[in-house]
Amino acid sequence: MFKVLNDYCQLAIIEHLNLTDQMALYEACEDDSDDLNRIHINLISTWNQQTCIELTSTNCETLKNNRALLNTFMSSLSVKVEEMELQSVPMEFLRICENFCLPSVQILSCTLDDSRSRVEAQRILTHIFPGVRCMKPDLPICYCSMSKWTQFRELIVVHPYFEHHTYHFCFLGQLPSIEELVAPDVYIINHSFQGFMHLPNLRTITIRVSDEFANRNDPLYDPLITLMGIDQYGGTEGNTDNIRGLMLDGVWCIHYDLCNEVRSFRNLVRLDLDRRSCSTEICLWEIVAQRPSLEILDITRMDLGCNFFSLNRYLMNITMHNRHAPLTVIYANIGENEGLIRRHFTHPQLQLISGHKKPKNVLGPIIKLELTPLYES
Repeated sequence: MFKVLNDYCQLAIIEHLNLTDQMALYEACEDDSDDLNRIHINLISTWNQQTCIELTSTNCETLKNNRALLNTFMSSLSVKVEEMELQSVPMEFLRICENFCLPSVQILSCTLDDSRSRVEAQRILTHIFPGVRCMKPDLPICYCSMSKWTQFRELIVVHPYFEHHTYHFCFLGQLPSIEELVAPDVYIINHSFQGFMHLPNLRTITIRVSDEFANRNDPLYDPLITLMGIDQYGGTEGNTDNIRGLMLDGVWCIHYDLCNEVRSFRNLVRLDLDRRSCSTEICLWEIVAQRPSLEILDITRMDLGCNFFSLNRYLMNITMHNRHAPLTVIYANIGENEGLIRRHFTHPQLQLISGHKKPKNVLGPIIKLELTPLYES
């Protein structure tokens, strides 16, 4: 029987059980005997060491119906847990947990079983998890409640339909502390960038390109349409001046459109491209020519070959001649890259730096903007 095992064996087994089974074991051992109390102690010890917890609706139901287990479990988590995922959590469960506090949780993901209670749910979540730095909502939420998180810095929007359900009186501009925004392109388009480009602390916007733009043969393919709101907003208010970096990773785009976007960002200093966004050297220098302020060109995502380079050096030379400062090119030192780069990129204004090829992005195709926070401008 489990209870006759020593603590080392019990802990080894408990660590391999999922949370549902751990809770079932706790309930099965609710007794005053020393052996069963020892199992409780080992379960609590295991929960004390967790840094990431995933609570399902089944787990919530178990905790809701066993207040002693709820008290023990929540008290145990308050020690080290930094990330919490709540799946289809019942509103009744949140109300029961309102008096608990898990200040160490920094990353929070949450879905409700009934999104109609999202305002009340958000209020309770800010009370239970006061130290949240990053929120990954899989439900419509109330931005004004999120402003109560004093440490809040990052919002990761999960679904593109997210914005359609938000309240008309809630908008992202109510989160002045936000530094990083990760969202699908549909969410970005719905905001037209006017909802967050003025945020004083915003440093990065990562746009996940939707499946609709995954096929380059689609005649309507235009992933850069998500940036049109920036152009329009900047055209009237000048608020694109704080955009300092642009990265395209796994995004097929029309060369002419990319040149226009690069030209529109007047203070762009860093550009990261791959072979999907830039297929030839001629395209590369045409893009660079659009923005004389460019200081760093990162092509470490490119596996270059002989077919990438042009035999004619005129376009590179004229582009570099029209610049007033050196251009640093960072490339991946893999395959033929080293020899080909140093053979073709020979202008005195070019500074070449070899680096490691960057790993594949787990988010899929993305467009990333780096900004200088407005308070630093």
